[in-house]
Amino acid sequence: MTLSALLRRFAAAYLVLLIVVGVGLNLAGAKSSAGGNMAALLGAVLWVCMDFAKKNGRYFTREEKNRVVLGMLVIDLVMQMAGSVAIGVFAGASALSLGPMVLILLFTCVLHALVIWFFVGFAGKQHAAAEARRNKNG
Repeated sequence: MTLSALLRRFAAAYLVLLIVVGVGLNLAGAKSSAGGNMAALLGAVLWVCMDFAKKNGRYFTREEKNRVVLGMLVIDLVMQMAGSVAIGVFAGASALSLGPMVLILLFTCVLHALVIWFFVGFAGKQHAAAEARRNKNG
């Protein structure tokens, strides 16, 4: 699997998970979906990283990891911005609310960058542990 294929798969998985989790939380009567958004992000990150390792028989090199984290962050930021703009338009937000929206997006970007970086590394450790078990038993 190439890195571009991984990023396309991440974008698709993340979008689907955001929709499914959002609809599920809405049907359950939840007022906030911040936890659901984070769960969708974690699920998409772990799934595509573990799938890459399985299909390629290895995990990312340092350079690949940096490119993957940056690519996932860009995809995440685009989706967060699109969602924020859509919510703002549907809610009839004024131009004066642009400042707080930018600050919220900045905070979300920093938080998601840390989460993506951590869980890409976590998936690598899980892959290494699985390989060690396989080599020990096999």
